[in-house]
Parts: sequence; C-alpha cells; structure tokens
Amino acid sequence: MSSVISIGCQQGGPEACFIGELKVALYRVLDKHVTSTHCSEIDEYALVLRVDGSLDKFGDEGLARLRFAKAHRYITLDVQIPENVWKPMSRAQTRSYLATQVRAAVGACVKRLLKDKCSVNESALYAQIDAGLIEVSVQPSHLESAIGS
Repeated sequence: MSSVISIGCQQGGPEACFIGELKVALYRVLDKHVTSTHCSEIDEYALVLRVDGSLDKFGDEGLARLRFAKAHRYITLDVQIPENVWKPMSRAQTRSYLATQVRAAVGACVKRLLKDKCSVNESALYAQIDAGLIEVSVQPSHLESAIGS
C-alpha cells in the first residue's frame, strides 16, 4: 500500500540537502500515523517541497499549484520555501517549519476537496497528522536530553 501523504522535494542547490533529510523523517512519522485520506474520492495527498538554493528559485513563500486529479485519485500542492526563509533557521526551527507547512498544505487540500463537494473526515485526518507532528517535534529534544544525561 502506498503512503497516504507523500512528500517530494526539489532542492534548488546542494546547500539545501539537509531539508531533504528532515523531509524523510517527517514523511516517516506521517506514514506511521496517517492511515487514511479520510476522503473516499482520493488515495493520496501528494505534497512537493520546492526549496530555493543557489542554482534554482521557485518563487515566493507559500502554497502554490494546487491540483485535484480526480481521475488519478490524488490531490497535489507545492510548498515553496525561499532561501531567505530557511537559511537563517536552525535545524530544529526548520523541522518545526516544515511540519507547520505540511499541515497547512494538507489543510489547503482539504479545503479544495470540500469546495468540490467531497466528503472529508477532517477531525480524524487532523488528529492523525497532529499525532505524527507531535512525535517529530518531541523526538529531537527527547533524544538530546537522553544523550545529555
């Protein structure tokens, strides 16, 4: 079975490679916690991070290019992240930022599905997403305190 929430990443340069690593950790916890799209019309929320770098730029910060592919049973959305947003952040801040952006992206997808008269069990979906995001944000500090003791 494929993942309910997929997260792709296009990096505009080699300096942004750590964001891909953070994306994988985020994907794994969401894959573990989110068991359904909670919408009978789709099988997948397909998100793509577009991260600016020295070689390529993707535009202003925000969500872009929302597409609902009814025939293929997925909805997709790009999350654009400019250099001036991610460069000043620490790794922990970037992890938190990505989690927030992914949740916002799924929220935008849900809004579109509802606009198209699709039924979505929002409370169940967000409960599962939030459980995964809590694990992502708790895990690093938990590990740091365990290492420090």
